[in-house]
Amino acid sequence: MTGPLTCDFVMEKMKEFGTVEQVRANRFRIPTTPDRLRDAVKSVQESLACDRLLTISAADNRQTFELHYHFTGQHRTIVTITIELPREMPELPTMSDMLLPAGIYERQIHDLFGIVFSGHPALKKILLNEDWPEKEYPLRKDWKPKEKTFYGGITEEGR
Repeated sequence: MTGPLTCDFVMEKMKEFGTVEQVRANRFRIPTTPDRLRDAVKSVQESLACDRLLTISAADNRQTFELHYHFTGQHRTIVTITIELPREMPELPTMSDMLLPAGIYERQIHDLFGIVFSGHPALKKILLNEDWPEKEYPLRKDWKPKEKTFYGGITEEGR
């Protein structure tokens, strides 16, 4: 499949996961639930010939966290699978066993949002300093730096 995917084709193949939305001529968005994510990814890979994970992006919308898994293939159409996670317990199984590049994106998202990817082989800091305070996630909308807390980098005394 090298030509662009059509809306009807994507809707037919992905209807069991959620309402398919055509965002642009070559972009589709499919919202689904965390428990259907693995099946949706498998279907995007097999049914839509999306063999490349472009990135995983995250957003804090104050009520939930959104995760967006962006895929493409030789057809150059971008298909995004979107899920929402509760703020109280943002956790879901890692996709790194199914999508090798997912591991690095999951580490970044964990650093910045605190979302836990259970089963990840090495969910350790990748973007933030090793001495960054635990349970402080700078891209959460409710995060504010605490006074007299060291967040890495140069201190006043070190200048």
